[in-house]
Order: sequence, then C-alpha cells, then structure tokens
Amino acid sequence: MGMNNRRRGGGRKKRAKLCLAKNANGGGNKTTPSCLEKKLGELQRSIPGSSGMEDMHTLFKSIENYILALEAKVTVLRCLSNFYGV
Repeated sequence: MGMNNRRRGGGRKKRAKLCLAKNANGGGNKTTPSCLEKKLGELQRSIPGSSGMEDMHTLFKSIENYILALEAKVTVLRCLSNFYGV
C-alpha cells in the first residue's frame, strides 16, 4: 500500500473540535445558526417525535429514551436470532 492510499483518520473529530472551539469563542454572528446548533438540529430530526422540542433537557431525555429503546430492540433481535439459529 502506497502513501497515497492510506486513509487519514480523525477528520470528523477535528471538525467537531473546531466547531466546539468556535462556539466557545463566540464565533459567528447571531443571524446564522452556529455549528453546534446545526448539529443539534440534525440530531433532533433523527429522533422520532422530537421535532418542536425547544427545551434541551427534554430533547436529551428523548434521545436517551430512544437509545434505550433501540438497545432493547437489538437485544430482542439477538435473542430471536440465537433461538432460531440464524
């Protein structure tokens, strides 16, 4: 494998750190959504039933409940898979 074929890791982490650093320094103006607000909007759109939630605590509780429900579904599917030998 040559030098040009290697993937560089950490691109997403770098962007996230940049986003957080920019927000901590008050970067950006108030008319355009900040990087963090955009990410929270994307997260909110990916959680069913969370559209329109303004309160961050409620949003994060909704996300927590959604993750717990997904984990429970995975556990049930694994049990069914083991039971039927799939």
